[in-house]
Order: sequence, then structure tokens, then C-alpha cells
Amino acid sequence: MNTTVENYLCTIYSLFEINNSKGIKSIDIANKLNISRPSVSVMVKKLGKEGYVLADKYSKIFLTDFGRNEARKIMHKRRVIEVFLTDVLGCDMDTVHEEAHKLEHAFSDESVEKLDSLLNNPKLSPMGKRIPHNNDEVKVMNTTLDKVKKGQTGRIIKVSGSGSIHKRILDMGVVKGAKIKIEKVAPLGDPIEIKVKGYSLSLRKEDAKKIEVALE
Repeated sequence: MNTTVENYLCTIYSLFEINNSKGIKSIDIANKLNISRPSVSVMVKKLGKEGYVLADKYSKIFLTDFGRNEARKIMHKRRVIEVFLTDVLGCDMDTVHEEAHKLEHAFSDESVEKLDSLLNNPKLSPMGKRIPHNNDEVKVMNTTLDKVKKGQTGRIIKVSGSGSIHKRILDMGVVKGAKIKIEKVAPLGDPIEIKVKGYSLSLRKEDAKKIEVALE
């Protein structure tokens, strides 16, 4: 499978994640890849002939079972590598996606499976996206930190706000992509204690409302 086909399959797969299995339009792919719609139409026809996608009479594009399985393999590899880059090597979130995209072609399937095991089979990428596996359909829920329960785990996907308190929260390691575990929630939800990067931190409910997380 060449790189262009891989990019299209991953793009369609990620759009399905957003659209909850509704058909994808060629304009959606064009916007995501920042290319022309005619170019997408040509490639979609090619993908159809090779058995990766189907298009219905309303010009909506769907992955076939074959296409979905191939896309799942690629996304599994890419997102496991992203976890390795952020959690083990400490790479910056702004570069991790592009780095993983380069490395996925250098890692064999066997190496990624060993890496997956080494990382204790993570369920979420640093961006809070589900890491697909062959036999699971893990549900990922996006919420704010003030609504979580003790024992839940996930990834931080956004920290809103500004000023000194916002900076203090970021300095404590509560940043996009960080893996967290909810250790304790007070009876009235204030404060919330979390573990992030090996440290236990206590956050006010007011500040927790500004932190968006993807929970496993």
C-alpha cells in the first residue's frame, strides 16, 4: 500500500470518528487534506476499484470492511507511536503527529505490537483519540474534569483560560496530551485530585471546568 492510499484511508477513518458512521463527502476529504475536490474524486474512484471504499447514490463515501480493517491497522500503529513519543520520549505535542506519521513507515507491525505491550496497551492517543485494536470497540467520552469520577483515566485534550492560574496549571504538567488518573473527588466535587506525569495534584472545581479530557 502506497503512502497516498494510507493518507486517504486514515483521513476517511478519522472523519468517520467525528461523524459517527455517517457517510463522508469528497469535500470533507478535500478540506481535511487541503487539496482540490477533483483530485479527491479521482482518488476515491481508485480506492473504490481496489475495494477500500464504496460510494452511494448520494455521493457519500463509506469504508468497506476491508478498507476499515486496513485503516484501523494504520491508525493503531500511528497512535501507539504517538503515545511512545509523548509519554516515553517527551516530544512536544505540536510535532508528535508529524513525527509519528514519518516513523510509522519505519516500524514493522511486529515492532509496534511489542511497543504497544511495553506501553501497557494504551487506549487513547495523546490527542484523546481511540487507539483501534482488532477485537475492541472502546468507547471514548469527552467531558470536563469537574464531571469525572474517582478511578477514571484519560487524556487531556484542551486547557482553556488565561492568566497566572492558567499558567500555574500548565506548569504543573496539566497540558494537552498528558495522561491522567482521577485519584480523589471531594463530596461536593471540590477539590479534585489527579495524578499526572507521576505527580499528585489538587485542582479546584472552578479550574477543573476549564480542562477538557477524553476518558477511557
